[in-house]
Amino acid sequence: MNKYAFLENVPGLSVDNYVGVFNDGEWENIIAGCDGVDAVMDYAKKLISEGAELINLCGDFTEENVKELEAFAPGKVTAHYAAYTPKEMAKLEALSQYVEYVMIIFGNVEEPHLVELNSPEMHTCAVFVKDVDMAVSVAQEYAKKGIDGIELCSGFHEEETNKVIAAVEEIDSKVPVGSNGL
Repeated sequence: MNKYAFLENVPGLSVDNYVGVFNDGEWENIIAGCDGVDAVMDYAKKLISEGAELINLCGDFTEENVKELEAFAPGKVTAHYAAYTPKEMAKLEALSQYVEYVMIIFGNVEEPHLVELNSPEMHTCAVFVKDVDMAVSVAQEYAKKGIDGIELCSGFHEEETNKVIAAVEEIDSKVPVGSNGL
């Protein structure tokens, strides 16, 4: 079984109280938040030591963080961080809050599968989708609900990311979309 993690920096929380797991038959998918970049990096290294092969980080991370994780287990792990186009970054920087967060992740599913993490500080919805069309539909659904931002897993390369961005802009042009695939 392959092991994947999508990790976010969430002030005041830890993997003791902000974690969800979804096994789709091919991957054990771990979604978690920790307080601070160092805590997230420590948790990522723990997961890598336990066999995680793919780590996606939220937009609070950098290329240097990715290099650090890949150097921790050379040839055994691939890491990415959510990047934003300049236009999407401007939307992100204009936000007054970022507490309603959606991650869209490719998975072995026929229908969208939701893993929800809740706390008074943050609400994360990790939604597993089978393809880009389903991702577009999910992104638009959450944009209608007024979420603060969307980040995509590393399976969303530039073309797929642009489709999701365009679809979200049709609903709410203020919702930023980042991607681990850029």
